[in-house]
Amino acid sequence: MNPRRGWLATAIIIFLTLIIYFNSFKNDFVNWDDPGLIIKNKKIRSLDWQNILEIFTPKKSSTFQPIRVLSYAIDYRIWKFNSIGYHITNLLLYILTCIMVFFSLYMLSTHLRKGISGASHQRAAFFGSLLFAAHPVHVEAVTWLSARKEVLHGFFFFLAFYFYLKGREEETRRKIILLSLVLSAFLLAVLSKPSAVVFPAVLLIYEMTSKKDRWIDFVKRYWFFILLSIFISLIFLTILIEVMLGAGGIKPYRGGTFFNNLLASFYIFINNIKLLAFTVNYSAAYTIRVFYSVFCLQSLLVIGITFLLFGLSIWSLKKTKVFFFSFFFFFVTLLPYLNIVPISTLLADRYLFIPSFSFCFLLGLGFDKFYSLAAKRFSDGFFKLLSVVIFLFLLGGYSFLTMQQNKVWENSYTLWSDAVEKYPESNEANALMGVVYMDLGMDEQAAEYLEKAVQILPIDYESRNNLGIVYERLNMPEKALIELLTAIALKPENDLTKINLSVFYQRQREYKKSEEILKHLITKHPKNASLYFRLGLLYKEMGNDEAGILELKRAMELAPDIINPYEEIGNIYISRMKNIEMGKYYYIKGIESAPKAKLKVEELRWMIQDLECYK
Repeated sequence: MNPRRGWLATAIIIFLTLIIYFNSFKNDFVNWDDPGLIIKNKKIRSLDWQNILEIFTPKKSSTFQPIRVLSYAIDYRIWKFNSIGYHITNLLLYILTCIMVFFSLYMLSTHLRKGISGASHQRAAFFGSLLFAAHPVHVEAVTWLSARKEVLHGFFFFLAFYFYLKGREEETRRKIILLSLVLSAFLLAVLSKPSAVVFPAVLLIYEMTSKKDRWIDFVKRYWFFILLSIFISLIFLTILIEVMLGAGGIKPYRGGTFFNNLLASFYIFINNIKLLAFTVNYSAAYTIRVFYSVFCLQSLLVIGITFLLFGLSIWSLKKTKVFFFSFFFFFVTLLPYLNIVPISTLLADRYLFIPSFSFCFLLGLGFDKFYSLAAKRFSDGFFKLLSVVIFLFLLGGYSFLTMQQNKVWENSYTLWSDAVEKYPESNEANALMGVVYMDLGMDEQAAEYLEKAVQILPIDYESRNNLGIVYERLNMPEKALIELLTAIALKPENDLTKINLSVFYQRQREYKKSEEILKHLITKHPKNASLYFRLGLLYKEMGNDEAGILELKRAMELAPDIINPYEEIGNIYISRMKNIEMGKYYYIKGIESAPKAKLKVEELRWMIQDLECYK
């Protein structure tokens, strides 16, 4: 590649990406994993070695994406909870991904299109990478802060692929260095998002495409590298399965049987193609209507189109390598999301982040082909000008849609109101719109959306839990109890719903039932300070001050840097026992133990001052 043109192309990619994503910097955290992964995540509060080791230790019932968590910890050190900093990091990672896409496309074009000029390879890579940078299907991966795993995974995935393509051209010593870098980047990719385990399959597809009958020779020669790649994939595939099983990420077969679930995968595959190539109304949630009969017209159509695409791609290997590689790259990188092993989400923009590479590759090649056309009836520059005009029209359209979609992600309300408007039958959209209204204190509107969510998906235990909370607020205790008990029956291991049921009983003055639930949870989690704190408050409300102080002290011992137990003990001594000195003692102790709780500290100081005046 001409270095000067390479630097110019890189500068244009950076400039375009900054322009179209600049309006995302004002976006806030959204109520869709952002609170749990960032705002409430204590793991990102420290960068000491012990905490980093904790981040890189797999745990059951928790996702294992340590590079993402580590990146949040770095952001927190710089920005605390200023969302603009997190958006800047996401965009920087996306820019790096787009740059690696450009260089990977160039290398791929030179390897799969022999006898073509260098200028043609550069044009194809440039066209394709600009379309990749501007494609609106990437907004979710870039603008949603919880999707940091996508841009991390994308950068390391394409970095590994570029090193691999580069290493195929080098001599033995340099080749070994580059293949080592491939393994390092691949490892970072799977530590960012485990779905990168498909990377060895991508390399196999490339070898089958570029060498046809001689790809087995490469496997024999570099068997150690291939075994290491597969070994990394198997390790992280095992971790992924264990984590998903522990967290309930693997769902029952859709349609009730393996065959029906497999049929749904055909619908998902075709809808992903539609989403990438033909959709203009992008959303945070989608609905797919699946007809669980192989003999209905819709099923025959999606199965027929799928097999036709497979057949054409296999046939194309004899004619042109690029379609074969592009199709199977798309299929393999999309494979983890096709719900062959059923997961919670059928269709999402972020799932197309890596697969869209092949689509942009074909578009780049198409525009380059059109640019190079020549005909006697037209002037030499006619097709060049026409191809550039059409390309700019498409790029402008993508850029406009991307900037508009960035606005959709501005906050939780704009996000889920948009999703509900576009896909009113989406369980997820209705459920999270209900949560938005809950947070706003608009419980009647929250109930409306949550009721719709459980109507669409009756086994949605989270929406039933939220609906129970809302009904209790609306003074509908009978309905609240039914929803909370149903949520527990659907997900017996979910302790949050049990805590909410305990709170419900406490507010209904059924103290014994509330106490039984909390004591049961404490036997399961004897080191959970929050449970002792809740039990202490319950005893306080029951008038059992001594028991309340005892439980609050246990909470204080387990979490000495939390100010609330000190405050509550002080309150009991002052308001109930009329022991002002002991009350002041615990207030002061709370101030000393939790100096970072500035608002509470200031409040307690004023209370101590008032007590001094009273004295």
